[in-house]
Amino acid sequence: MNTTGRSESTNSKFDHLVTPTTNLKEFVIKFDDSLKRIKKRESDEDYDTEHKFRIVKDDEFLLKHAAKVYTRNVYNKFKYELSQVNKYKVEEHEAQDSYNIYMVKRKFGEPEELVVKLNLQTYEGTCECKNFEFVGILCRHFLKVFVRLDVDIIPDHFILPRWKQEANKFRVTELEVLEKDGNAEESKTLRLGHMCQESVKLACIASCSHEDYLIYMEAMKDLSKKLNKDKVPLSAISEKANGHPDGTSHPDGTSHPDDTNAPSILLLDPNISQTKGRKKDVNTSGRLKSSIELSSERKKRKCKACNKYAKHDSRNCPSPLNVKRQRTESFGDGNAVENEEVPHEE
Repeated sequence: MNTTGRSESTNSKFDHLVTPTTNLKEFVIKFDDSLKRIKKRESDEDYDTEHKFRIVKDDEFLLKHAAKVYTRNVYNKFKYELSQVNKYKVEEHEAQDSYNIYMVKRKFGEPEELVVKLNLQTYEGTCECKNFEFVGILCRHFLKVFVRLDVDIIPDHFILPRWKQEANKFRVTELEVLEKDGNAEESKTLRLGHMCQESVKLACIASCSHEDYLIYMEAMKDLSKKLNKDKVPLSAISEKANGHPDGTSHPDGTSHPDDTNAPSILLLDPNISQTKGRKKDVNTSGRLKSSIELSSERKKRKCKACNKYAKHDSRNCPSPLNVKRQRTESFGDGNAVENEEVPHEE
């Protein structure tokens, strides 16, 4: 990124945080919220990169290697550059010193000729487009030369650490900050975080083989003995946190850490739950009933016309008395309309 681009990026970042009336306290709060959003977005991207599989053909070796080492966004950019390889052709020229010279030309469209210098022993080189120096990703001209030379993997010196999948897995912590004891609680938290990072690094390395795993576990046991020497055992500390400052957990005063007769807890697999479809009712036969069947099973109510518990009411009661009453009311309304006086027109 050049100076102008870095400046514009910074300005666009702070445009939505700072206004002419923003004071220092509001700026600090907004800046902290912005950092949290950035970390959340990076965490989501790391999760997608680790768990979402990228579909690559078996004969695309460079793309398959890029899918293993690069993040999703960088992988998509690398894939685009590799897709442009077929638009170019390569002509080999006379070598200079220890570098072979290749002229990469465009087959059609706007003319383009770029020189690629490559050392076939170490696969180090440069391209006139300077795409790797500016962006950090191999350009299509370099990839065209690699395709011609049947290079199946990306050289390590062309893979920048910041584009790797585990770039954010271990964040660097300055040791000078850990040495400050101005705030004891803060220093303890920093030390704990730093030790967890270093332990996870070693665990990732030791998990590759069984021999490394045994070496790691043996070293952890030796380290545990050195740290626990002349110190309170960890079990006693956990009991104090649970409300047993004297290290006892039984009413009779017996020590819980030395209690070897305590029954062990057996952990079983969780119950398998139904993940698809509607859960069946326990009291039914398993068949889902229709709305007509459900309506027929509804609780009967009392009809005011016939004074009986039935599935009808006074509006649709089939009893003769109710039918006669409805007819009488309808005829009465008709007679009332006929007997109304109509004003005469003058």
